[in-house]
Amino acid sequence: MLYTKIFAKSTMDTVLGDAVKTASGGTPSRKHGEYYDHGNICWVKPKELLDGYLLNTEEHINELAITKSSAKLLPSYSVLIAMYGATVGAYSIISKPMACNQAVCALLSNENYPYTYLFQVACESQQKLINFAVGSAQQNISQVLIKQLPIHSNKGNIQEFHSLAQPIHKRIESLNAENILLADTRDTLLPKFMSGELDVSKLDI
Repeated sequence: MLYTKIFAKSTMDTVLGDAVKTASGGTPSRKHGEYYDHGNICWVKPKELLDGYLLNTEEHINELAITKSSAKLLPSYSVLIAMYGATVGAYSIISKPMACNQAVCALLSNENYPYTYLFQVACESQQKLINFAVGSAQQNISQVLIKQLPIHSNKGNIQEFHSLAQPIHKRIESLNAENILLADTRDTLLPKFMSGELDVSKLDI
């Protein structure tokens, strides 16, 4: 495994909170439908964190919601970690600026700690976070706990990992986008096939 190979002789001698900024979000009041009308900003909930790239979400909010509520816009390639309930420890990378609710913690990458490394930290720490949640009164964790996760400080190793991992990440992101496009095409065409609106009997297949 690439991560194991590069960091085999490197110790985890610092903590996440000393290396990167973290953030969370909020839920715009459902009493204000205007926060959701014509929404074009993806709004992430923990159940949507599926250990990969997140390109779209079930619900969307608008700029008014960002201005008037505790929801905030997170930069592209933030790494998200679920903090509450059955999804504790689940993680994803967002492919574009998105917002999230208060049950999600975002790790904000920087020059020294790129998203590929932070994604791997989330992956490697998942079971630890689950164990922390199970051991508490409620099945949840906090940003404070996430900030205490041990990470490496060897920037040379981190940059080496990023240079090798980034092309792989880009390929995965591209394939995920293609899968979504194919699924949308299927969902559009299948009802037309079933209803007879599209006739494929004369196609030379």
